[in-house]
Amino acid sequence: MTALEVTGRLRPYGIMAADDTARVFDAIAQQGGCARFVGGVVRDALLQRDLVDVDIACDLAPEETQSALEKAGIRVIPTGLKHGTVTAITDAAAYEITTLRVDVLTDGRHAEVAFTDSWLEDAKRRDFTFNAIYCDLDGTIYDPFDGETDLRAGRVRFIGVAESRIAEDFLRILRFFRFQAWFGSMPIDPVGAEACRKAVNGLRSISIERIRDEIFKLLRSPSPASTVNDMIGFGILPAVLPQLIHTDCLRIMQWLDSTALADPTIRPDPLRRLASLFAPDDDTGKHGEQEDDLASAERFARALRLSNEETDRFAEMVAHAPLINPKLPIETVRRDLYRMGAAAFRDAVLLAWSARASVPPRCTRAENDEWKTLLEAATNWQPVTLPIQGRDILNAGLATAGPRVGVLLRQAEEYWLEHDFKPDPNELMDYLARQSQVGDEEAQ
Repeated sequence: MTALEVTGRLRPYGIMAADDTARVFDAIAQQGGCARFVGGVVRDALLQRDLVDVDIACDLAPEETQSALEKAGIRVIPTGLKHGTVTAITDAAAYEITTLRVDVLTDGRHAEVAFTDSWLEDAKRRDFTFNAIYCDLDGTIYDPFDGETDLRAGRVRFIGVAESRIAEDFLRILRFFRFQAWFGSMPIDPVGAEACRKAVNGLRSISIERIRDEIFKLLRSPSPASTVNDMIGFGILPAVLPQLIHTDCLRIMQWLDSTALADPTIRPDPLRRLASLFAPDDDTGKHGEQEDDLASAERFARALRLSNEETDRFAEMVAHAPLINPKLPIETVRRDLYRMGAAAFRDAVLLAWSARASVPPRCTRAENDEWKTLLEAATNWQPVTLPIQGRDILNAGLATAGPRVGVLLRQAEEYWLEHDFKPDPNELMDYLARQSQVGDEEAQ
């Protein structure tokens, strides 16, 4: 077995120090194997961040790992035996455990692997230096490529030759920028960025679902705008998602959703941030008609394989944002809240605000206060319902068939909205009676 040199120590905490974690490590040791934390959990522990996912590398064959865990009474799911991965399930966490391996054959999308007992060879096949840091259960660190130095300097650096790492998996182009958004400092590593630019056509072989997931992970970072701007400058986004161009709008959006507003209902949201970047097909600096924006947004969302719920939400905020301005009469605001709901209205306001504030002349403090008033209206909105129902129309003898009932209900609703929700049931029924009488007279 090829050993690694000890390079430092950290104090395990959180899930690293949990009793169930010790059970997993002990089960592998009882089988004669060696297990170590690797990847994100080590990276995050070095930065004292919250620990979420737990990846473990070990030198047992995957079947041996599975057997060792089952002997210890730990539930195991063979999530990827072909690639050496099993998942151990305990009350504390799900542990993804992967056998040390080397890539035998890669095509930029998939890899054929062979298992090894060499920790160094396993490290060489990983993407970035700070993702190839291993850590024992007691906190002993093995860092073969000085990843901790890169991590603390905010430097995202490929292991070995950047072009070679990218050719193994073209998704690493997006991972490079995603990790830059989360861990990098400016300026971006020019060697890695240039290698990504040269290999960008390889992203065409990657499924849109994998591309989407990386973009969403990037947009969840605290301040993604600078990195997205780099992605455009190096030709990455134009090659795969050319509709994402409005980085100034994204910059305002990330300020609004994470810094500017003390509203607990507003948090960084990748879908809303995606909408702030998005330019409808007919965008020439101004939004087109609402119907065109809606259709364009729906096409983009479906091409990105968003869920139906995400597609509807994305398209609605893109289509409604051009109709929102901070000087809307309160009656119009209430009608929009009734039709859209508070969450969708809030999305549209934030998108409209970020678009307006991203172009000269910038919003004044007074205008910003007006935008905040719209958001407060959404926060304070209490949903209301039309105070009559179809059975009221039937009981009054104003209709005998379902379609006619629907028509009258829509008429009553429009009247109710035009009068700012004030008409009560009696007034609405009187209005419908008058409308029916007019309709009868016109039919004669």
